[in-house]
Amino acid sequence: MSMKAFNKRNYQQGLSMIELMVAMVIGLLLTAAVLQMFVGSKTTYSMQSALAKMQENARFAVEFLARDLRRAGYIGCTQDVEDLAITLRDSTNGDSIYSQFDMTNPLSFEDNYNATSGTSIPLPTSASPTPGTDIVSVKFADGEGSCTVDKHDAESATIHCYANHDYQKGQVLLISDCSHAAVFQQSNTVNTGSQTKQVNHNTGQAVPGNCTKGFGTPVTCATTNGIAYTFKQGATVQLFRNYTYYIDDNDFGSPALYRSGINLSSGTAGLQRQELVEGVENMQITYGVDSDDDGDADYYVAADTDGNGTEDLTSSQIVAIRISLLMRSIENGIVDSAQTYSYNGASVTATDTRLRKVFTSTITLRNRVL
Repeated sequence: MSMKAFNKRNYQQGLSMIELMVAMVIGLLLTAAVLQMFVGSKTTYSMQSALAKMQENARFAVEFLARDLRRAGYIGCTQDVEDLAITLRDSTNGDSIYSQFDMTNPLSFEDNYNATSGTSIPLPTSASPTPGTDIVSVKFADGEGSCTVDKHDAESATIHCYANHDYQKGQVLLISDCSHAAVFQQSNTVNTGSQTKQVNHNTGQAVPGNCTKGFGTPVTCATTNGIAYTFKQGATVQLFRNYTYYIDDNDFGSPALYRSGINLSSGTAGLQRQELVEGVENMQITYGVDSDDDGDADYYVAADTDGNGTEDLTSSQIVAIRISLLMRSIENGIVDSAQTYSYNGASVTATDTRLRKVFTSTITLRNRVL
């Protein structure tokens, strides 16, 4: 083989412009495909992550609500609220019962909160419920850490427990012996020795304070002794709970489920709010009414059944509660365009690109169907 032929065979000819353009187009197509896969995977991940967070938050919210609402009206082994004495009275208002301690009305509600007219349900001053959302408040005795009564000295307003207790001065308590019950405020400071087994219910010791030390009915605030009632051995003393659930914006401007409850500060029983679950945009509640007294809800209606702004139901009619929570993703930009969803019987188009989903749960009020 000649040198000329060898050089011709191995001489580099290079790429033509057409070949180069074809290679670039193929490279761009491959890059675009990879980017599309990446963007698609990121969108899917963001959607699935937001949905998982919403489901988890909804589960927590429903669990909080269900755990408390199921216990509405629980006053120990006493079932008849007519045999209930409440010593926490407002002397500036004819010795009426403070509504946050009124166990004769264990379930309170507000339909479509109106910021202008406000609500009759006591809330902390820092609370500002979202207009158009529902509010529900529940009262019950909490048996956790209860005191079993060894002896009750009604004259000295002293309850002796079998064992030490952790109740503090100013805490609101409920005592029940299956025949009678009373809501009162502990008046003694628990120190050492016998005090750790005692609960006192004297007058003038705390805020709001007992208007009388008498546990009999009717409650008489005219005298500090009132009408005496001595609780039997084996009675129980339990914490009195009042929880109100509502929707409010948190410090970051995101809607959240809040709960207010009785808080103790320097012997004073007040209300304090607590953020429970972020991302709860709306809460709508309907109430199951037992019209034939068989323990089952025959139909569900809103508290304001005729829409006139006045609550038409009474708590004694209600045996179940159906709660519908509108959850939204914390992050914006989860969906490509504003989502249209159905909530509370209406079709709504969002004003942002957050993901939204509705979660509904029905809760039976156990103390109403026993």
